[in-house]
Amino acid sequence: MQTPGHIILNLGILGHRHRPKWTSPIMLGAFVPDAAMFWFYIWTRIIQGRPDSEIWGTLYFLPHWQNIFDLFNSIPLALIGLSLALYYKRSAIAAFCASTILHCLQDLPLHHDDGHRHFWPFSEFRFESPVSYWDPQHYGVWGAGLETVLVLVASYFIFRRTRSQWGKSILILMNILYLLLYFGYLWASGNIPNP
Repeated sequence: MQTPGHIILNLGILGHRHRPKWTSPIMLGAFVPDAAMFWFYIWTRIIQGRPDSEIWGTLYFLPHWQNIFDLFNSIPLALIGLSLALYYKRSAIAAFCASTILHCLQDLPLHHDDGHRHFWPFSEFRFESPVSYWDPQHYGVWGAGLETVLVLVASYFIFRRTRSQWGKSILILMNILYLLLYFGYLWASGNIPNP
């Protein structure tokens, strides 16, 4: 899934009107599993000047990068953090860890050959879903469509409980961007004919 989708879904699932202090930890917890990939892309593309084909075709799969990505996507480590936060009654940290776990669970069914070892360090297992959120050769059109629908549904519930006009405006813009990206993806993958 795309990072903004994780943020919106996690806010829809974990957010609560009467607990606005959880909003930032939920958003951060939804972002952190992808944070290493953002750094990876900045490092390889902007600093090193490598082409996207090399970045996503070769460099992404190098063991040292995979180890970093998997550290940030470890469900057991996030569960340990959640358990400690609940034990010590740190609700913001618990919301952060729960959001991180949700991010990982959302990724499991939507990554084919680019998924993570979500059970690291206890297992090297890497689930290869038959569905991808981006790869047209692995039902990417359906995966991206499901992601878009889930984001729109979660956005409806977030919109209803959001009090600030600024927050509502950002949510509307994110949904417009999601729809544009999805239809752009359909067009680029040949599922919408050229005009």
